[in-house]
Amino acid sequence: MNTMLDQSIDKEFLAYFVLLSEPQKESLLSLVKSFVSKEGRITVKAYNEELEAAENRIAEGKYTEHTDLEKESEQW
Repeated sequence: MNTMLDQSIDKEFLAYFVLLSEPQKESLLSLVKSFVSKEGRITVKAYNEELEAAENRIAEGKYTEHTDLEKESEQW
């Protein structure tokens, strides 16, 4: 059921995805997973694990500051 339009969208998505930093990829992956989740909701345990993982990325400096993101977005 993968039409030519679907294939085009897939290629475009991948073209942009490879340009992202690892933290951005992780964030986007979490978002995509939320769209395709069968249940649409996660457990409290999973939610807390995601929060902890995000906090760890922040503590490790794996994030993009707002001002840097604004500069980056000007080139999109």
